[in-house]
Amino acid sequence: MSALTVDESWRRLPRIRGVGLLLRGLILVSPLAALACTRAATDHPLPVIDVVIVILAIGSVFAPDGPLGALVIMLVAIEWGATVHDRTTFWAVAVAAALAMFHVCLAAATVSPPGARWTSAMCRRWTRRAAVAMGSGVTTWAVLVAIDGYEMPSSAILVAASLVVLALAGLWARDGHP
Repeated sequence: MSALTVDESWRRLPRIRGVGLLLRGLILVSPLAALACTRAATDHPLPVIDVVIVILAIGSVFAPDGPLGALVIMLVAIEWGATVHDRTTFWAVAVAAALAMFHVCLAAATVSPPGARWTSAMCRRWTRRAAVAMGSGVTTWAVLVAIDGYEMPSSAILVAASLVVLALAGLWARDGHP
């Protein structure tokens, strides 16, 4: 997070141009898409949480490096967990993609000044990051669908192997290689 106050963030908003403007639009639209997908996947939406999410998403447009983005993601996840009971619904992929887009747009809006001109290399880098974030959500959903209903006895070896794979993936993501 930066030391910018809301007042300073508000004053910087008119300087946003080009890709920065697109990012701010996606910061606002992607949580709304996640809410629409959640409503499509359930019969019992939580309108109070939806209103709070919309207000926090609007605040995230003004201060993308603040804590509001994390609250938006947390509340969407809480609403999803509380209202959607079908773990394998395809709506989960749509919500994951919307949240991944929200997260990547927040990060991209944070690293460049509002009036910065984006080069094609910057756009390619952030597009790749968005694709990786969304791809990991699709992969997780596909694995969940594949193992849904499969009863497997507990195994310490399987848990240890999973932890090793996760640790190696974390090292690869941090350094680019294990």
